[in-house]
Amino acid sequence: MITAIALLCYALTVVLVMPRLLPRLWPADRAPRSKIALLLILSWSLPLAAVAAGLALSVRVLAALIQSGADTDNCADRLPVDHSSPIGPIVGACGIAVASAVALRLGYFIFTTYLAARLSSRHHAAALGLCGRTDRALEATVIEHERAASYCLPGRRGRVVVTSQMIRLLSSAQLGAVLAHERAHQRGRHHLLLGLVGALRRAFPWIRMLRCTEKEVRRLVELLADDAAARDHGRLAVASALTVIGTGHVPGGALGVRGLQESEALGRITRMANPVTRMDWRRAALAAATVTATIVLPFALATCSIAVLLHQCPPPLD
Repeated sequence: MITAIALLCYALTVVLVMPRLLPRLWPADRAPRSKIALLLILSWSLPLAAVAAGLALSVRVLAALIQSGADTDNCADRLPVDHSSPIGPIVGACGIAVASAVALRLGYFIFTTYLAARLSSRHHAAALGLCGRTDRALEATVIEHERAASYCLPGRRGRVVVTSQMIRLLSSAQLGAVLAHERAHQRGRHHLLLGLVGALRRAFPWIRMLRCTEKEVRRLVELLADDAAARDHGRLAVASALTVIGTGHVPGGALGVRGLQESEALGRITRMANPVTRMDWRRAALAAATVTATIVLPFALATCSIAVLLHQCPPPLD
């Protein structure tokens, strides 16, 4: 019971405290990759904590199995539950039900999210085969459109798509930076990261932190792609290209220089124009300690609960 309560308190702390603490603790623009990892750990620790809490409660169902054998009876005698009361079995059954419901709901939305993204990408690739033309020099698919935009379809073999208007507006250096940005999405398999946070948000849409996490991860993968493009083509080329297509449209199931709000596009341009300073060692150490505690705490609680239960159970009777 104590383990279940501790796990639930941990989940509430993550939901209520972390969204306010993280922006001060870990500025995203300085370490977007680490921030993505931290957000994924925090968000996925919520359903894992719920499942672990349900399983911790389910050990009380042992009290209902007293008649199944002497060994189980001896172990159940050590549990803090009155054998004459039905509360123990009820709590155990509720714990199993909660853990099963969370796991099944999460599994369903993971499956449907990735399936829908795969079908959308496949249908879009088929449409590009009809209306687009392959530019071997750019190694990209060009479609005729009056709006400057670029995007890529997920996967290492996915297509990079640019519009004819973008080719006309950008210089060769800017165009190279945009293409490098899209290929960075593909190499980094950013669609998998977005699928993880998207599935979690769809499974539990009433949790505000998960909605904010999905939005933030979408922004951070764009920063990662910007950094990859800047390493190959320079920060100025990326910044100047963003001024042209920073608010472009991206179809569903694709990644790219997305339709951002003007403030977000301006933030990316400013970040490219001004080199980002690294975090000082104190803040980096505090952030690393937070990540370590976040990873270790739920598993430590669950492991201690199992160890205590096994230690309290006497050896089998001869």
